[in-house]
Amino acid sequence: MSPATSMTAFPFLHPAARILFWLLLAVFLQVVTLPTLTLAGVCLLLAGEKTRQHWWRLFLRTRVLLLVLFLVFAYGVPGENPGGMVWLPTFEGMAETSLHVLRLVVFLGLLAWLLAPLSHQALMGGLWFLLQPCRHLGLPVDKSVVRLSLVLEYMENLPAQSWRQWLTPTDTPQEPAPVCVSLPLWNGRDGLALVFAILLLAAGALL
Repeated sequence: MSPATSMTAFPFLHPAARILFWLLLAVFLQVVTLPTLTLAGVCLLLAGEKTRQHWWRLFLRTRVLLLVLFLVFAYGVPGENPGGMVWLPTFEGMAETSLHVLRLVVFLGLLAWLLAPLSHQALMGGLWFLLQPCRHLGLPVDKSVVRLSLVLEYMENLPAQSWRQWLTPTDTPQEPAPVCVSLPLWNGRDGLALVFAILLLAAGALL
């Protein structure tokens, strides 16, 4: 896996800066209140048609998991049952679980915001850039990033299959060809954007 420098076909931010920004937002979601979380969801809805479409696809793929999580936690939190009917989840359980599920839905929106404008090559390049310090620890950065990229690409184009088809043996794939990653230069704009994001998120967490 070899990097090359290019300034074309990339979003406003360096892919690595965009990934870092996404990580900051993902952490920020865990500490914000309901009004801020709702505002974040509205901002993501206004982020563009491509992001909304990707968000909707992610939601459809996880809707069963979200429903199961809602039911499990709603029934697991003690409190007062509606109308005294013990077979219903408690008010406290539904309120707390709704907030957690909303966090997950907004997190899916953040994931869509990250992935929608980035090609697999740009995403792989950003991860490769961020993981360069791990080389000093002896970690195989190149192989790890390529494997992760292949998994993401496969998941993105996952065919509809039954569980029986999943168990059917398939032919062993051929050795993948060498990958060349094009990366724009990291410049002061990316650093300033990250500093601004950190200050903005810190201010939001304190409110």
